[in-house]
Amino acid sequence: MANFTNLRKALLCQGEPDYVPLFEGSIHDDIKSRYLGKPSGTLEAEVEFAEAAGYDYVHITMGMRQTMRGEKLGLMGAKTVESGVLKAVSARYNPREERENTRLWAEEGQGLIRDDASFDDYAWPDPSSFEYSALERLGRLLPPDMKVVVNVGYIFTAPWMLMGMEPFCIGLAAGEPLPLRVIDRVTGIQRRVVENVLQFECVGAIRMPDDLGYTTGLIVSPRLLRKHVFPAIKGIGDLTRAKGLPYLCHSDGKLYDVLDDLVDCGFHALHPCEPASMDIVEVKRRYRGRLCLCGNINLDSTLTLGTPSDVEEEVKLRLRTVAPGGGYCCGASNSVPEYVPFENYVAMINTVKKYGNYPIHAD
Repeated sequence: MANFTNLRKALLCQGEPDYVPLFEGSIHDDIKSRYLGKPSGTLEAEVEFAEAAGYDYVHITMGMRQTMRGEKLGLMGAKTVESGVLKAVSARYNPREERENTRLWAEEGQGLIRDDASFDDYAWPDPSSFEYSALERLGRLLPPDMKVVVNVGYIFTAPWMLMGMEPFCIGLAAGEPLPLRVIDRVTGIQRRVVENVLQFECVGAIRMPDDLGYTTGLIVSPRLLRKHVFPAIKGIGDLTRAKGLPYLCHSDGKLYDVLDDLVDCGFHALHPCEPASMDIVEVKRRYRGRLCLCGNINLDSTLTLGTPSDVEEEVKLRLRTVAPGGGYCCGASNSVPEYVPFENYVAMINTVKKYGNYPIHAD
């Protein structure tokens, strides 16, 4: 049965919970459908999948991420947000699926916002217009002690997608006003979204997806993040913590230089702890009791290219080296995309269930 209380204890580093929780940022619909043995894509199916697979929560995405990426509301397949306000410089898509695979942002080159005029002309979303009714429905659908983890984030990501990576980073480094204006506008929208979702009793945590780094280092200097990005993230963290809820950071990349800053922003947990970027055992040693670490099962190799036995051995290693003392949730080192072999995904979650009960003895 779902036990968000157990997950909450792990996320808040309140000692050892009863078992190591499963945690993912996203799982592809194909994986969910195969696990359920029927099509997924509705709120009802999402709750059913979470219960069956052993997750103590369901995810829903609210705010700029929906508008920017054209993501489906709430849970994969629930409802598509109709937004085509931002197209890539060279839109790419699969003609068979058309809009679902169209890139709605500028990965490189010039984005939609180029100057003050295009900033003013941009169709900024109204935070009150998002479909919060999905949270009302989930509040009725969830079993006892299951909660919703709301994905918001995009304080850093949305501005560079709107301006284009190069113009945004160069302008930020040069002290130009436009990048700061975009950050401020995005922050205001996302803050109001968080204020709105925190009114729902079913919400158990806020997760902030905002990739800050590459495998080799940060995208921009720590100085710029500290001056222009982290204060906004901390402000949303203050709202979340005032409600007594866990505050989760998602960022790929090598984050050693800003881990202290992330703690200062109020984050309780860090996801997904990519093996190619950081040594999770070293991070656990340095931040034990201050940051719950989530993920780290290698998506680059073990989950995608290994066998179920390989997956089982890696999960058992993480349980022995990271889980003791609490503050660990097991899952993939990014997400569970469609190209993860189904048998490997099942091996990961079943191994956690089999060997993840406390006490767990360290190596």
